[in-house]
Amino acid sequence: MKRIASILFISFCTIMIFAQDKGISPVFGIEIDREVAFAVIEEKTYENVTVELKSADIASLVSGVKVIVRDTKSGKRIYKKRFSKSYLYVYWNEYSNTEFIQVGKGDALIQVIVSKPSQNDELLMRIREKGIY
Repeated sequence: MKRIASILFISFCTIMIFAQDKGISPVFGIEIDREVAFAVIEEKTYENVTVELKSADIASLVSGVKVIVRDTKSGKRIYKKRFSKSYLYVYWNEYSNTEFIQVGKGDALIQVIVSKPSQNDELLMRIREKGIY
């Protein structure tokens, strides 16, 4: 009887471990550079840009994420903004081999999205200070 109870207990624990929701946590103290094929920044469209995303260190007095967008060919700065009280999230879907980078204030407000559609090798980006809906 002990053996059956222990097997049921181990099975239950294993199921509960895999059934838990694995929430994504923000990342701190990193810098991400990506070359983006098409970018929509505050309703203006740009092609072939480089985006730099710098998240503040967790122990730093400065909070938020700094976003700098430059033209890839000329190096000219197109956009620069620090999103205060925002966090940097990086997702990786191993099944479709796609990357998804997001800057926002939790689930409520997304301000920057950098993604790669599964059929295409080019990154796409959208920036909107008031939020992307």
